[in-house]
Amino acid sequence: MTDDTRIDKATLARATLDWGALDNERPTPRSVVFDDIYFSEDGLAETAHVFLAGNHLPQRFENAQRFAIGELGFGTGLNFLAAWDLWRRTKKPDGVRLHFLSVEAFPLAREDLRKVCRAWPALADLSQQLIASYPPPHRGFHQLTFDDGVTLTLYLGDALEGLVRAEATIDAWFFDGFAPDRNPAMWSPEVFSEVARLSAPGATFGTFTVAGAVRRALTAAGFAPQKRPGFGRKRDMLAGGLKQPSATPNIRAPWFNTRPATPLNPTARIAVIGAGRAGASLAYALTNFGLAPIVYEATAPASGASGNPAGLIMPRLDVDTTPTAHYFAHAYLHTIRLLNKLQQDASAPLFNACGVRLCAAYDHDKDRHEKRLAMAALPDGWIEAAGEDLHFPQAGVVDPSAFVRALLGPTPLRRAKIIRLDNQDGKWRTEDADGNHDVFDAVIIANGLDALSFAQTSALPLAGALGQIDYFPEAQAPKNAIAFGPYIAPAPQGGVVIGATYAPIEIGRSPAFSREATLTNIDAVRAKFPELGGALTPGRSRPRASIRCTTPDRSPIAGPVPDWAFYAGAYDGLRHGLTHAYPNGQSQDGLYILTGLGSRGLVSAPLAAAMIVAEITGAPAPVEAGVAEALHPARFFIRELKRAKAPPS
Repeated sequence: MTDDTRIDKATLARATLDWGALDNERPTPRSVVFDDIYFSEDGLAETAHVFLAGNHLPQRFENAQRFAIGELGFGTGLNFLAAWDLWRRTKKPDGVRLHFLSVEAFPLAREDLRKVCRAWPALADLSQQLIASYPPPHRGFHQLTFDDGVTLTLYLGDALEGLVRAEATIDAWFFDGFAPDRNPAMWSPEVFSEVARLSAPGATFGTFTVAGAVRRALTAAGFAPQKRPGFGRKRDMLAGGLKQPSATPNIRAPWFNTRPATPLNPTARIAVIGAGRAGASLAYALTNFGLAPIVYEATAPASGASGNPAGLIMPRLDVDTTPTAHYFAHAYLHTIRLLNKLQQDASAPLFNACGVRLCAAYDHDKDRHEKRLAMAALPDGWIEAAGEDLHFPQAGVVDPSAFVRALLGPTPLRRAKIIRLDNQDGKWRTEDADGNHDVFDAVIIANGLDALSFAQTSALPLAGALGQIDYFPEAQAPKNAIAFGPYIAPAPQGGVVIGATYAPIEIGRSPAFSREATLTNIDAVRAKFPELGGALTPGRSRPRASIRCTTPDRSPIAGPVPDWAFYAGAYDGLRHGLTHAYPNGQSQDGLYILTGLGSRGLVSAPLAAAMIVAEITGAPAPVEAGVAEALHPARFFIRELKRAKAPPS
């Protein structure tokens, strides 16, 4: 995969179902597109026979440290629910996790999913969780987390397209597309070649079909298919295992191929440096994956920009189809899903889904708005034309401090400033400003601009941007938040927040609010909305200034910290345009970073954190490989080499 990878627009066709007759309120849905049923009359028993027993899962779950299932054809979610049910009923080691990766080109509508799940009353509690988290029909990966240590990574889009872009290590496969004669593309040699690439050594599979073309495609991909007794009226089925590993396991460019060969053990000690939006998102993702991080914070959680009285939750929509654009759209969907989940357990309102109107401030904005609508940058119902403006119905305003606290949850917090990191015998030794030391298996740097204080990350091209917001607690708030370059938002505690200024600031300088910045914010509102701005006076403002950490390409830095000395030597040929085979990149084992979130960190941090945690744990990646490349910490180094400039020291 190259640096200029493009991703197709996100439009998806939903499944069209023919429900036929209802027998005792048991739906029997048939796909109109493929003229085939989703499951037999006793679909749950068939799933148990073909997929669960076909892969020996009852026995394998008992001894699993972690387990990953891959599936072709998510359909109604029956196989996922059955695997989850078996997982929760199996006695197994503490802290283990089940990962389920599935692809679906024609996702069911939520109401159809709700209807079809009535067929399995024994799975009703699991079905309700799936329905509540079910993603909107938007092309790409969607990561959903559930009880019992279960994670579903669902790719919506063409099966081959999803597999080509996936990164995972799968232990068992469910091949459950529509019949090969109805949907031959699902059973092609190209699909099974990607299945083999994603398979762990000794991976197994089960499928209902014994078609000759399927057997031949499986054999060509390195599997050894065998006929076994089928279920019900089907005399035979296929099952077997991978005998010949794939010769092309990696799809990233070599300098970005730094996923660790051995995932961290669930008992590993992990330190997160920083308790703002980045550190809190990491703490949440790590805990969700069964790990137990410790968070270090020099002052207090959400003490930087994460401590503003209000924060906009709205998408950044680039007018192109690059992996970066794809990332920001999915980061928005991911964060909305996360906020809705956190709100269920919150003791006070956390997120006000009041909607956000994005104004066309200039003539060229109108053209950009039209392009965003035409390219289906968000799912249907998530982006709407409002005259010359755009409206995001699910967007809104969050209390940033409350969001950070909810993400941190019970994670242990140490009030200390880490000033030094050293790798000793494969472990990371931290030193704080008071001379205290501790040792960890992994460390994740998430302290914004302060990442430059560590020798391992001092070469990253980070910069600071001073931003000031102004809070008017007595002002009348608009019904919706409004973005027009600056923004106006109803504050969670009442009143209005406006902002924000954006000015360079020297590294090491402390932020300070000013009357001039307050006037700038008020003038911007008055120029666009005279009635709203006319009610705002500088003397009634409660200003707050903070520093945003930015990058040259306005995208986060998320991933393993490279071994810079290795990069300088291994890839020096890029300065001369040499295209020979390069070795895979080497990172500083166990050291990761999440920073450079800019002004959209509340939206972009959770998915970036999930990306890092997937790398640490070996879980299926929640994003395409191209997205991981676009956010990789080594990207600036590689770009400079390709531009024939001297690499950083």
